[in-house]
Amino acid sequence: MLRLGDDYLTTSSPNKGYLFSCSNANPDAPGATESKITWIDFSAKTWNFFKKLWLPGGEFDPGAGAYAEAVTGEQRSISINGLPVDGMIGDWPMTNYPELTDIDRNPGVPATGDRSFTYPINPKEDSSPNCVPPGAIGVTTNGVVIYNAADGRGEDAVAREIVDVFGGHPARSDYHYHFIPERLDKNPLSDGHSGIVGYINDGFAIYGYRGQGGVEMSNEDLDLCHGHSHGGLGYHYHATIEYPYTVGCYKGSPSLPTELR
Repeated sequence: MLRLGDDYLTTSSPNKGYLFSCSNANPDAPGATESKITWIDFSAKTWNFFKKLWLPGGEFDPGAGAYAEAVTGEQRSISINGLPVDGMIGDWPMTNYPELTDIDRNPGVPATGDRSFTYPINPKEDSSPNCVPPGAIGVTTNGVVIYNAADGRGEDAVAREIVDVFGGHPARSDYHYHFIPERLDKNPLSDGHSGIVGYINDGFAIYGYRGQGGVEMSNEDLDLCHGHSHGGLGYHYHATIEYPYTVGCYKGSPSLPTELR
């Protein structure tokens, strides 16, 4: 069982295992219907990843994904079209699945949406961490943006919302991940440490689920922002199966993606 992240959002200051959010919780925002969710034990405040319902794969094909990365001088430039490069996406729209729609009335349909990101090659740590906003907080090497761990209500998006079996779902047409799908963690370094699975908007890389020696990471292994520094890798974030899943705060100064659509 996994810890439910609902009580681990803060807007005051960063804390280990928390999401330091720029936005307060909004209980009136749309989201999943709590009374319909069977995989969360609300009394114990835990949830079961293996009992969660997921949108299956199917015939839906929004087109090919795109990811391009170039390094020029001191900058890394990334451009995407918002769709997965590996083509792994669920059978949207979810309105075709009444059982799932009864839980989470998300009418969104993924579509292309060009974005560009410009990050420093050698990002610097700020004197104090920065809060994480809603919307895109980074980008995966699979061409799909990363949102933070919270849904619009400020609750645990991965635990509560319906996503597809490939790990994503749309906000209107903006397909995104709230956690790193395990299949993206496929290129380990020589010592078993995960490879880079994306970049966060402050320029620091996010690696997969395993640290030095191939040991799976937990919140206890990481700092307030869900990262650490060691060896030649310098400071970097890690994916975990624990909330907040990707980052808890920005270690450096974030830049915003450019919408090209």
